[in-house]
Amino acid sequence: MWREQLDELNIGADDAPARGRLSAWRAAENAEPTATWTAILSLLGFCNYLAPLTPLMATPPNWVTGPAASHPTRRGAEPKVLSRIRGLLAKAEATTFAEEAETLSAKAQDLMTRYAIDSAVIDAHAHTSLTDQVVTRRLLVDNPYPEAKVQLLHCVAKANNVLVLWHQRFGLVSMVGMPVDLDLSEMLFTSLLVQASHALSEAGGDRVKRSPSFRRSFLLAFATRIGERLTIAREQAGRDASSQYGKELVPIMAERNEAVGSVFEEQFPSVVTTSHSITNAHGWQAGRVAAELADLTGGRERITG
Repeated sequence: MWREQLDELNIGADDAPARGRLSAWRAAENAEPTATWTAILSLLGFCNYLAPLTPLMATPPNWVTGPAASHPTRRGAEPKVLSRIRGLLAKAEATTFAEEAETLSAKAQDLMTRYAIDSAVIDAHAHTSLTDQVVTRRLLVDNPYPEAKVQLLHCVAKANNVLVLWHQRFGLVSMVGMPVDLDLSEMLFTSLLVQASHALSEAGGDRVKRSPSFRRSFLLAFATRIGERLTIAREQAGRDASSQYGKELVPIMAERNEAVGSVFEEQFPSVVTTSHSITNAHGWQAGRVAAELADLTGGRERITG
């Protein structure tokens, strides 16, 4: 992204003098001196409001042979598995039949859970440092109703061994976890956002159901109920996996959770828990009903091949 922005300004990555870069930017924007300094001072003013965040990658001055060289390679979900799960979720989003959406979403969650567990066992046998494998990603969470969207992400992440922190002031969410779990959580979260949007549209268009309080309560209820269902699905898949791997699975998963927790606490030592009030009972009830139709429990099928 850094290099793309420099290319847009016709500035080479090795063009060091800041004055030259400023002149190039002024020329590209055809900006007057007053407008230039206004923009610079405004930027500096906004910087005063920024909170410190742990860098997720090296900045351009610290690049060696490119961005990829700035951090070790970590194994994420296999493209073949992701493609299969994406296909199931896409069908769940597109269908107009609640039962079909439930079946497809259940199968997708099952594949996600079992694949994540299988990956954990493989990592354990490789005897690699789990803490070194933990990564952090950030997502933008836009309006409207960002608190409901963050709640949905939290519920999905919790069911997939990922910890999240909402930087409310900046519209960002940090996700901390294993690459496989992050891949799967992002995918499911995106799909459920689409399903929640569809369900909210189908809830009706009268004045009451168009009110902000109804829509906000609807989405919060949807997220809460989805979280409950995901927890049930996760626990069932875990029991199924335990029958295959036996007692070795418990310490493996405990070590992964401990590694994720330690990295999260190191990055965010002071965390404040927030709660959301419900202001519309009808919206809350409708949201829970919609979440029932997006139920993610169901039959269990292990990934093979």
